[in-house]
Amino acid sequence: MNGRPFWLFLCVLSAYPSGTLKAQAPAPTLEVHAPIGGTNLSFFAGTQPGWFYTLQSSTDLSNWVSVSSLFADANALSWTDAIAAGPVSKFYRAKVNPPNLAVVTNYNGWTNAVLLNNGLVEALVIPNAGRVLQFRFAGNTNGPFWENRSLYGRTTSSTIWNTEGAFGGDKAWPSPQSDWGWPPPVGFDGSVEQVGITNGIATLTTPVDGTYKIQTTRVVELGFDEPVMRITTTFHRTAATTRTNNPVGIWVITQFQDPVRCYAPVPAPSVFPTGYHQLGTGLPTQFQNTNGLISFARDPVNAHKLGFDANALAWVGTNLSIRVDAPRVAGLPLSSYPDGGCNTEIYTNPGTNAMYVEFESLGPLSKLPVGGQMQFVTKYNLFNRTESTPEAEARKILNLPR
Repeated sequence: MNGRPFWLFLCVLSAYPSGTLKAQAPAPTLEVHAPIGGTNLSFFAGTQPGWFYTLQSSTDLSNWVSVSSLFADANALSWTDAIAAGPVSKFYRAKVNPPNLAVVTNYNGWTNAVLLNNGLVEALVIPNAGRVLQFRFAGNTNGPFWENRSLYGRTTSSTIWNTEGAFGGDKAWPSPQSDWGWPPPVGFDGSVEQVGITNGIATLTTPVDGTYKIQTTRVVELGFDEPVMRITTTFHRTAATTRTNNPVGIWVITQFQDPVRCYAPVPAPSVFPTGYHQLGTGLPTQFQNTNGLISFARDPVNAHKLGFDANALAWVGTNLSIRVDAPRVAGLPLSSYPDGGCNTEIYTNPGTNAMYVEFESLGPLSKLPVGGQMQFVTKYNLFNRTESTPEAEARKILNLPR
Protein backbone atom coordinates (compact mmCIF):
# COMPACT_ATOMS: atom_id res chain seq x y z
CA MET A 1 0.00 0.00 0.00
CA ASN A 2 3.00 2.31 -0.56
CA GLY A 3 3.56 2.73 3.17
CA ARG A 4 0.08 4.16 3.75
CA PRO A 5 -2.25 2.68 6.39
CA PHE A 6 -5.17 0.53 5.27
CA TRP A 7 -8.46 1.20 7.02
CA LEU A 8 -11.43 -1.10 7.53
CA PHE A 9 -14.71 0.05 9.01
CA LEU A 10 -17.11 -2.08 11.00
CA CYS A 11 -20.18 -1.37 13.11
CA VAL A 12 -21.67 -3.29 16.02
CA LEU A 13 -24.91 -3.03 18.02
CA SER A 14 -25.20 -3.98 21.68
CA ALA A 15 -27.89 -4.62 24.28
CA TYR A 16 -28.87 -3.14 27.61
CA PRO A 17 -26.92 -4.56 30.57
CA SER A 18 -30.09 -6.36 31.68
CA GLY A 19 -30.12 -8.27 28.40
CA THR A 20 -33.28 -6.62 27.07
CA LEU A 21 -32.70 -5.10 23.67
CA LYS A 22 -33.54 -1.50 23.00
CA ALA A 23 -35.08 -0.70 19.62
CA GLN A 24 -32.06 -0.82 17.41
CA ALA A 25 -30.48 2.36 16.16
CA PRO A 26 -29.44 2.34 12.51
CA ALA A 27 -25.92 1.00 12.02
CA PRO A 28 -23.60 3.97 11.54
CA THR A 29 -21.66 4.34 8.32
CA LEU A 30 -18.24 5.80 9.05
CA GLU A 31 -16.71 8.35 6.73
CA VAL A 32 -13.02 9.20 7.08
CA HIS A 33 -11.06 12.25 5.97
CA ALA A 34 -7.24 12.10 5.97
CA PRO A 35 -5.92 15.63 5.37
CA ILE A 36 -2.76 15.86 3.27
CA GLY A 37 0.17 16.50 5.58
CA GLY A 38 -2.10 16.33 8.60
CA THR A 39 -1.60 14.37 11.79
CA ASN A 40 -5.20 13.42 12.55
CA LEU A 41 -7.83 11.35 10.82
CA SER A 42 -11.34 12.78 10.97
CA PHE A 43 -14.32 10.42 11.26
CA PHE A 44 -17.97 11.23 10.67
CA ALA A 45 -21.05 9.09 11.34
CA GLY A 46 -24.76 9.51 10.91
CA THR A 47 -26.42 8.88 14.28
CA GLN A 48 -29.74 8.53 16.03
CA PRO A 49 -30.27 10.77 19.09
CA GLY A 50 -30.37 9.02 22.47
CA TRP A 51 -27.54 6.54 21.88
CA PHE A 52 -23.81 6.46 22.61
CA TYR A 53 -21.46 5.94 19.68
CA THR A 54 -17.97 4.67 20.44
CA LEU A 55 -15.12 4.85 17.95
CA GLN A 56 -12.76 1.91 18.46
CA SER A 57 -9.45 0.97 16.83
CA SER A 58 -7.50 -2.26 16.43
CA THR A 59 -4.33 -3.48 14.75
CA ASP A 60 -5.40 -7.14 14.58
CA LEU A 61 -9.23 -7.18 14.50
CA SER A 62 -9.18 -8.96 17.89
CA ASN A 63 -8.06 -6.42 20.47
CA TRP A 64 -10.14 -3.26 20.26
CA VAL A 65 -9.34 0.00 22.07
CA SER A 66 -11.96 2.68 22.56
CA VAL A 67 -10.87 6.04 21.18
CA SER A 68 -13.85 8.04 22.40
CA SER A 69 -17.54 7.65 23.24
CA LEU A 70 -19.97 10.41 22.33
CA PHE A 71 -23.64 10.80 23.13
CA ALA A 72 -25.75 11.61 20.11
CA ASP A 73 -28.18 14.49 20.62
CA ALA A 74 -28.26 15.20 16.88
CA ASN A 75 -28.08 13.25 13.64
CA ALA A 76 -24.29 13.27 13.21
CA LEU A 77 -21.09 12.92 15.24
CA SER A 78 -17.40 13.35 14.51
CA TRP A 79 -14.14 12.09 16.04
CA THR A 80 -10.43 12.51 15.42
CA ASP A 81 -7.59 10.05 15.89
CA ALA A 82 -3.86 10.49 15.39
CA ILE A 83 -2.26 8.96 12.29
CA ALA A 84 0.29 6.32 13.23
CA ALA A 85 3.82 6.86 11.96
CA GLY A 86 5.10 4.47 9.30
CA PRO A 87 3.34 1.75 7.31
CA VAL A 88 0.84 0.57 9.92
CA SER A 89 -2.40 -1.28 9.29
CA LYS A 90 -5.16 -0.06 11.57
CA PHE A 91 -8.85 -0.93 11.71
CA TYR A 92 -11.78 1.07 13.02
CA ARG A 93 -15.34 0.35 13.99
CA ALA A 94 -18.22 2.27 15.53
CA LYS A 95 -20.14 0.61 18.34
CA VAL A 96 -23.63 1.69 19.34
CA ASN A 97 -24.84 1.43 22.93
CA PRO A 98 -27.76 2.70 24.96
CA PRO A 99 -26.74 4.71 28.04
CA ASN A 100 -25.47 2.67 30.98
CA LEU A 101 -27.78 2.26 33.94
CA ALA A 102 -27.66 4.83 36.75
CA VAL A 103 -29.93 4.69 39.80
CA VAL A 104 -30.20 6.48 43.14
CA THR A 105 -30.02 3.95 45.95
CA ASN A 106 -29.41 3.45 49.67
CA TYR A 107 -25.87 2.27 50.36
CA ASN A 108 -25.05 1.54 54.00
CA GLY A 109 -27.03 4.49 55.30
CA TRP A 110 -26.38 6.93 52.44
CA THR A 111 -29.82 7.37 50.92
CA ASN A 112 -28.68 9.42 47.90
CA ALA A 113 -25.90 7.13 46.68
CA VAL A 114 -25.65 6.73 42.89
CA LEU A 115 -24.99 3.29 41.44
CA LEU A 116 -23.63 3.10 37.88
CA ASN A 117 -23.81 -0.26 36.08
CA ASN A 118 -22.78 -1.37 32.59
CA GLY A 119 -23.61 -5.05 33.05
CA LEU A 120 -20.01 -5.99 33.86
CA VAL A 121 -18.94 -3.56 36.58
CA GLU A 122 -20.53 -0.97 38.81
CA ALA A 123 -19.40 2.17 40.61
CA LEU A 124 -20.79 3.67 43.80
CA VAL A 125 -20.78 7.47 44.01
CA ILE A 126 -21.46 8.98 47.47
CA PRO A 127 -22.05 12.76 47.32
CA ASN A 128 -22.39 13.12 51.11
CA ALA A 129 -18.89 11.67 51.44
CA GLY A 130 -17.47 13.42 48.35
CA ARG A 131 -16.21 10.10 47.01
CA VAL A 132 -16.37 7.45 44.38
CA LEU A 133 -16.47 4.89 47.16
CA GLN A 134 -16.31 1.61 45.26
CA PHE A 135 -15.66 0.06 41.82
CA ARG A 136 -16.48 -3.64 41.57
CA PHE A 137 -17.85 -6.38 39.36
CA ALA A 138 -21.62 -6.16 38.95
CA GLY A 139 -23.50 -8.06 41.62
CA ASN A 140 -20.53 -8.33 43.96
CA THR A 141 -20.63 -6.90 47.46
CA ASN A 142 -16.89 -6.30 47.64
CA GLY A 143 -14.36 -4.56 45.43
CA PRO A 144 -10.72 -3.47 45.57
CA PHE A 145 -11.38 0.03 46.95
CA TRP A 146 -10.96 0.39 50.71
CA GLU A 147 -14.08 1.58 52.54
CA ASN A 148 -14.02 2.78 56.12
CA ARG A 149 -16.99 0.90 57.54
CA SER A 150 -16.90 2.94 60.75
CA LEU A 151 -18.05 5.99 58.75
CA TYR A 152 -20.89 4.36 56.80
CA GLY A 153 -23.82 6.78 56.46
CA ARG A 154 -21.89 9.75 57.85
CA THR A 155 -21.85 13.19 56.26
CA THR A 156 -18.40 14.61 55.58
CA SER A 157 -17.07 17.67 57.41
CA SER A 158 -13.89 19.67 57.89
CA THR A 159 -12.82 17.20 60.61
CA ILE A 160 -13.36 14.01 58.62
CA TRP A 161 -9.62 13.25 58.50
CA ASN A 162 -9.55 13.10 62.30
CA THR A 163 -10.69 9.53 61.58
CA GLU A 164 -7.76 7.56 60.17
CA GLY A 165 -8.20 7.06 56.43
CA ALA A 166 -11.43 9.12 56.38
CA PHE A 167 -14.05 7.45 54.14
CA GLY A 168 -11.66 5.65 51.76
CA GLY A 169 -12.52 5.49 48.07
CA ASP A 170 -11.40 7.92 45.37
CA LYS A 171 -11.14 11.72 45.67
CA ALA A 172 -9.22 14.73 44.27
CA TRP A 173 -6.96 17.25 46.00
CA PRO A 174 -4.77 20.11 44.75
CA SER A 175 -1.02 19.63 44.47
CA PRO A 176 1.60 20.33 45.65
CA GLN A 177 0.78 19.37 49.21
CA SER A 178 3.49 21.73 50.42
CA ASP A 179 1.07 24.58 49.64
CA TRP A 180 -1.45 23.43 52.25
CA GLY A 181 0.10 20.85 54.59
CA TRP A 182 -2.66 18.94 56.39
CA PRO A 183 -5.63 18.36 56.44
CA PRO A 184 -6.81 18.78 52.82
CA PRO A 185 -8.56 22.06 51.93
CA VAL A 186 -12.19 21.64 52.95
CA GLY A 187 -13.61 22.71 49.57
CA PHE A 188 -11.82 19.77 47.96
CA ASP A 189 -12.36 17.19 50.70
CA GLY A 190 -14.66 17.76 53.65
CA SER A 191 -17.76 19.27 52.03
CA VAL A 192 -20.95 17.66 50.78
CA GLU A 193 -20.97 17.57 46.98
CA GLN A 194 -23.78 17.92 44.47
CA VAL A 195 -24.43 14.98 42.16
CA GLY A 196 -26.10 14.94 38.78
CA ILE A 197 -26.99 12.04 36.48
CA THR A 198 -27.17 12.46 32.71
CA ASN A 199 -27.33 9.59 30.22
CA GLY A 200 -25.89 7.07 32.67
CA ILE A 201 -23.00 9.31 33.73
CA ALA A 202 -22.61 10.81 37.24
CA THR A 203 -21.07 14.22 37.90
CA LEU A 204 -19.86 15.28 41.36
CA THR A 205 -19.46 19.02 41.97
CA THR A 206 -17.78 20.52 45.04
CA PRO A 207 -18.44 23.96 46.50
CA VAL A 208 -15.83 26.59 45.67
CA ASP A 209 -12.87 26.15 48.00
CA GLY A 210 -12.40 29.33 50.01
CA THR A 211 -8.60 29.24 49.93
CA TYR A 212 -8.00 28.34 46.29
CA LYS A 213 -11.26 29.72 44.83
CA ILE A 214 -11.39 26.52 42.80
CA GLN A 215 -14.45 24.39 42.15
CA THR A 216 -13.93 20.72 41.29
CA THR A 217 -16.12 18.61 39.04
CA ARG A 218 -15.63 14.88 38.60
CA VAL A 219 -17.36 13.10 35.73
CA VAL A 220 -17.66 9.37 36.52
CA GLU A 221 -18.51 7.03 33.65
CA LEU A 222 -18.26 3.33 32.88
CA GLY A 223 -17.00 2.02 29.57
CA PHE A 224 -19.32 0.11 27.32
CA ASP A 225 -18.97 -3.68 27.31
CA GLU A 226 -15.69 -3.51 29.27
CA PRO A 227 -14.75 -3.50 33.00
CA VAL A 228 -13.52 0.09 32.89
CA MET A 229 -14.28 3.28 34.84
CA ARG A 230 -13.05 6.71 33.75
CA ILE A 231 -13.03 9.76 35.98
CA THR A 232 -12.47 13.17 34.42
CA THR A 233 -11.48 15.69 37.09
CA THR A 234 -11.69 19.42 36.30
CA PHE A 235 -10.50 22.38 38.38
CA HIS A 236 -12.16 25.73 37.60
CA ARG A 237 -10.85 28.90 39.26
CA THR A 238 -13.70 31.32 39.96
CA ALA A 239 -11.88 34.27 41.58
CA ALA A 240 -8.45 35.61 42.45
CA THR A 241 -6.63 34.65 45.65
CA THR A 242 -3.12 34.97 47.02
CA ARG A 243 -2.47 31.58 45.36
CA THR A 244 -3.53 32.60 41.86
CA ASN A 245 0.09 32.92 40.68
CA ASN A 246 1.17 29.64 42.29
CA PRO A 247 1.35 26.56 40.05
CA VAL A 248 -1.32 24.02 40.93
CA GLY A 249 -2.10 20.51 39.73
CA ILE A 250 -4.83 17.89 40.01
CA TRP A 251 -4.03 15.08 42.43
CA VAL A 252 -6.26 11.98 42.48
CA ILE A 253 -6.01 9.65 45.47
CA THR A 254 -7.51 6.15 45.46
CA GLN A 255 -7.45 4.05 48.62
CA PHE A 256 -7.25 0.31 48.00
CA GLN A 257 -7.60 -2.63 50.35
CA ASP A 258 -4.46 -4.27 51.71
CA PRO A 259 -2.99 -5.93 48.59
CA VAL A 260 -0.93 -9.02 48.01
CA ARG A 261 1.48 -6.64 46.24
CA CYS A 262 1.65 -3.23 44.55
CA TYR A 263 3.39 -2.79 41.17
CA ALA A 264 4.91 0.10 39.24
CA PRO A 265 6.55 -0.46 35.83
CA VAL A 266 9.83 1.37 35.25
CA PRO A 267 9.94 3.26 31.93
CA ALA A 268 13.02 2.87 29.77
CA PRO A 269 14.58 5.29 30.31
CA SER A 270 13.19 6.53 33.62
CA VAL A 271 13.63 10.12 34.76
CA PHE A 272 14.73 8.66 38.11
CA PRO A 273 18.12 6.87 38.19
CA THR A 274 16.76 4.09 40.42
CA GLY A 275 13.38 3.95 38.68
CA TYR A 276 11.63 5.54 41.66
CA HIS A 277 11.77 8.62 43.91
CA GLN A 278 11.75 8.01 47.65
CA LEU A 279 9.23 10.14 49.56
CA GLY A 280 9.62 9.56 53.26
CA THR A 281 11.83 7.16 55.20
CA GLY A 282 12.88 3.68 54.17
CA LEU A 283 11.63 1.32 51.51
CA PRO A 284 8.36 -0.64 51.74
CA THR A 285 8.46 -4.21 52.94
CA GLN A 286 9.44 -6.91 50.42
CA PHE A 287 10.62 -4.23 47.99
CA GLN A 288 11.86 -5.57 44.64
CA ASN A 289 12.99 -3.95 41.40
CA THR A 290 13.24 -6.76 38.86
CA ASN A 291 13.24 -6.68 35.07
CA GLY A 292 11.63 -3.27 34.81
CA LEU A 293 8.97 -3.83 37.46
CA ILE A 294 8.98 -2.45 41.01
CA SER A 295 6.84 -4.24 43.59
CA PHE A 296 6.27 -4.32 47.35
CA ALA A 297 3.72 -5.15 50.03
CA ARG A 298 2.13 -3.03 52.76
CA ASP A 299 4.29 -2.68 55.86
CA PRO A 300 2.07 -3.11 58.97
CA VAL A 301 4.61 -1.29 61.14
CA ASN A 302 5.78 1.78 59.21
CA ALA A 303 4.33 4.13 56.58
CA HIS A 304 6.14 4.35 53.24
CA LYS A 305 5.72 6.35 50.06
CA LEU A 306 7.42 6.09 46.67
CA GLY A 307 7.01 8.21 43.55
CA PHE A 308 7.36 7.11 39.92
CA ASP A 309 7.25 8.28 36.33
CA ALA A 310 5.13 5.25 35.38
CA ASN A 311 2.05 5.77 33.24
CA ALA A 312 0.12 3.05 35.09
CA LEU A 313 0.10 1.23 38.43
CA ALA A 314 -1.20 -2.25 39.31
CA TRP A 315 -2.83 -3.51 42.49
CA VAL A 316 -2.98 -7.29 42.87
CA GLY A 317 -5.19 -8.92 45.47
CA THR A 318 -6.12 -12.51 46.21
CA ASN A 319 -8.94 -12.76 43.67
CA LEU A 320 -8.96 -9.39 41.92
CA SER A 321 -6.50 -7.06 40.27
CA ILE A 322 -6.82 -3.52 38.96
CA ARG A 323 -4.81 -1.27 36.68
CA VAL A 324 -4.86 2.52 37.17
CA ASP A 325 -3.78 4.61 34.18
CA ALA A 326 -2.64 8.22 34.54
CA PRO A 327 -0.33 8.94 31.59
CA ARG A 328 2.53 11.38 32.01
CA VAL A 329 2.71 14.27 29.55
CA ALA A 330 5.81 13.61 27.45
CA GLY A 331 8.53 16.21 27.16
CA LEU A 332 7.83 18.19 30.33
CA PRO A 333 10.72 18.92 32.74
CA LEU A 334 10.79 17.36 36.20
CA SER A 335 9.75 20.70 37.68
CA SER A 336 6.39 20.41 35.88
CA TYR A 337 5.37 17.64 38.28
CA PRO A 338 5.15 17.79 42.09
CA ASP A 339 7.22 15.86 44.62
CA GLY A 340 10.43 15.96 42.61
CA GLY A 341 8.86 15.08 39.28
CA CYS A 342 6.38 12.28 40.13
CA ASN A 343 3.19 11.66 38.19
CA THR A 344 2.29 8.45 40.06
CA GLU A 345 2.86 7.56 43.72
CA ILE A 346 2.03 4.75 46.14
CA TYR A 347 1.59 5.23 49.89
CA THR A 348 1.25 2.29 52.29
CA ASN A 349 -0.57 2.90 55.57
CA PRO A 350 0.68 1.00 58.64
CA GLY A 351 -1.29 -0.58 61.45
CA THR A 352 -4.02 -3.16 61.82
CA ASN A 353 -7.04 -0.84 61.68
CA ALA A 354 -6.97 1.26 58.49
CA MET A 355 -5.22 -1.35 56.37
CA TYR A 356 -5.02 0.36 53.01
CA VAL A 357 -2.65 1.61 50.35
CA GLU A 358 -3.06 4.75 48.24
CA PHE A 359 -2.49 4.89 44.51
CA GLU A 360 -1.95 8.53 43.66
CA SER A 361 -2.12 10.06 40.17
CA LEU A 362 -0.83 13.57 39.56
CA GLY A 363 -1.33 15.93 36.65
CA PRO A 364 1.27 18.52 35.66
CA LEU A 365 1.57 21.80 37.54
CA SER A 366 0.60 25.07 35.88
CA LYS A 367 -0.80 28.46 36.79
CA LEU A 368 -4.58 28.53 36.70
CA PRO A 369 -5.94 32.01 35.92
CA VAL A 370 -9.32 33.30 37.02
CA GLY A 371 -11.91 31.73 34.73
CA GLY A 372 -9.42 29.07 33.64
CA GLN A 373 -9.79 25.29 33.80
CA MET A 374 -7.48 22.28 33.96
CA GLN A 375 -8.46 18.66 33.41
CA PHE A 376 -7.04 15.25 34.27
CA VAL A 377 -8.34 11.78 33.35
CA THR A 378 -7.77 8.61 35.36
CA LYS A 379 -8.80 5.18 34.07
CA TYR A 380 -9.47 2.08 36.18
CA ASN A 381 -9.52 -1.39 34.59
CA LEU A 382 -10.77 -4.22 36.82
CA PHE A 383 -9.82 -7.89 36.38
CA ASN A 384 -10.62 -11.23 37.95
CA ARG A 385 -7.21 -12.57 38.85
CA THR A 386 -6.17 -15.48 36.61
CA GLU A 387 -2.41 -15.91 37.17
CA SER A 388 -0.96 -18.07 39.94
CA THR A 389 1.70 -15.55 41.00
CA PRO A 390 1.06 -11.86 41.69
CA GLU A 391 3.95 -10.83 39.43
CA ALA A 392 2.55 -12.77 36.49
CA GLU A 393 -0.82 -11.13 37.09
CA ALA A 394 0.74 -7.67 37.23
CA ARG A 395 2.71 -8.23 34.05
CA LYS A 396 -0.41 -9.47 32.30
CA ILE A 397 -2.59 -6.46 33.18
CA LEU A 398 0.28 -4.01 32.57
CA ASN A 399 1.03 -5.61 29.19
CA LEU A 400 4.65 -6.33 30.16
CA PRO A 401 6.81 -9.25 29.00
CA ARG A 402 6.36 -12.37 31.11
